Amino acid sequence: MRRVALLASIAILAFAVGRPAPRAHSASPTVFSLASRLPMLSRAAGGPLEDIRWMERTYTASTGEAVDVSVSLSYPAGEAIGQRWADFFASLPHGPELQQLRAYVASLLEVRAICGGSAVGCYGEDQLILTNEPAFGFSPEEVARHEYGHHIALHRSNAPWPAFDWGPKRWATAARVCPRVRWNSAYPGDESLLYKLNPGEAFAEAYRVLVDTRLGEARPAWPLVDPSFYPDQAALDAVERDVASPWSTPTEHILHASGRVWARRIATPLDGTLTVYPTRRAALALTGDDGQAMRPTGRRGSTLTYQVCGQRSVTIRVTAPHSVDRGLDLAVLTP
Repeated sequence: MRRVALLASIAILAFAVGRPAPRAHSASPTVFSLASRLPMLSRAAGGPLEDIRWMERTYTASTGEAVDVSVSLSYPAGEAIGQRWADFFASLPHGPELQQLRAYVASLLEVRAICGGSAVGCYGEDQLILTNEPAFGFSPEEVARHEYGHHIALHRSNAPWPAFDWGPKRWATAARVCPRVRWNSAYPGDESLLYKLNPGEAFAEAYRVLVDTRLGEARPAWPLVDPSFYPDQAALDAVERDVASPWSTPTEHILHASGRVWARRIATPLDGTLTVYPTRRAALALTGDDGQAMRPTGRRGSTLTYQVCGQRSVTIRVTAPHSVDRGLDLAVLTP
């Protein structure tokens, strides 16, 4: 079971780092980095979560939604803390995935025991662990926003790629994750040496920036991930759409090809798998909007699949034998 943790490292940088003001200390010399493989958190399997005594409760948030929050008994005012975090998570931009969240609020020492290293929070498989107080000068709210970004990604699709590692479909397209992977400037799932180029972490941070921007910050800080991933307005809009109206299935287009040679340009606004189903046998070719031929990634009978990776339109070209010169229909599924 994989977990993503937020760690505190004591690296001093020459530029302002830390979490965005006014909720954090923007001039703090502390930066966050991310760990890779962390201890199993499953309660069913036992482990660190079972070693801590919790006050477990489902709270009714101010929005009327139910939020599952467990508070360590090391906090004397557990019920008030639980209600505060239930209201906090319900206030974030979210969808139905909120009902799957299991939040755990514990002391910093307990968080480190659960998440490992010098972690100040971690997330994995619907379980979000954080402290109730600032750690290393950073607010727990900022940590929670980042980790909830991972929760969003876990419950979104970016087929054929895992959204948890690549980011959800619309943001990943806006951030050009697929071309960057091909160019070796993005490394999905890397929680170690190349975590700054991990698009899964970049999406979690972009989600945090979206929330901070909504709260009035002009340009939230970006201490975790490579600056090349800093979201512009198009990327923030994509994050918002990924939250509010997630991509789920391809869009079908029915095209009629007539004559022996036929071509049609079709928009491909999102990266992913494009599938072409001709009703009769014919030679098919695709070129991207850059004029480069697209090679099929799969074939089943007369069905071809192609990977859209940065091309915002493709041209479908059909060359039919005499026997089907009267034309044929094509079903095209775009991501």
